[in-house]
Amino acid sequence: MGHGWYIKEIATIFFAMGVFAGIAANKSPNTITKLFLEGAKDILPAAMIVGLARGIVVILEDGQIIDTILFYVSNSMQNFGEVGTVAIMYLIQTMLNVFIPSGSGQAALTIPIMSQISDLIGISRQTTVVIFQLGDGFTNMITPTSGVLIGVLGVARIPYEKWFKWAASFTLMLIVIGFLLILPTVFVELNGF
Repeated sequence: MGHGWYIKEIATIFFAMGVFAGIAANKSPNTITKLFLEGAKDILPAAMIVGLARGIVVILEDGQIIDTILFYVSNSMQNFGEVGTVAIMYLIQTMLNVFIPSGSGQAALTIPIMSQISDLIGISRQTTVVIFQLGDGFTNMITPTSGVLIGVLGVARIPYEKWFKWAASFTLMLIVIGFLLILPTVFVELNGF
């Protein structure tokens, strides 16, 4: 992080470590190449799934489908009162996290709209931030568009369906607890914004 490295630099380090590990293990160049290809064969299905998941996110964002959904939902929330609006905002953030696992991308998309809704309804912007944080986090364990989750499951050879069945009830419990943690922010006066 101190050098500003990201995917290309980290991939280069891993590649070099693999080559040097093969040399240190006294393997021939042909054996090192064969072992590299075998390892790539194990990772390729996960990489394909990650690429497809990213494609879904690009289509939703570039097609302005997410923007359209948020616009109409925000218009329909104005008559639900504070608790109802907070519940809907939390539900929206939680559901959007399934389609947009990037926290910064989700924040750029939803916070401008949600902050305006909170101003109209009369809840604090701190409540909106808490809603965003909790809505962005809990579904990461089951998000099918998360490159990290799908990649790790692919490498571990755990089918997504099996993982989903195992993690869904725990995730649902966390979502309910998250909503209960949001409620005090509605009823307690928060200074700041």
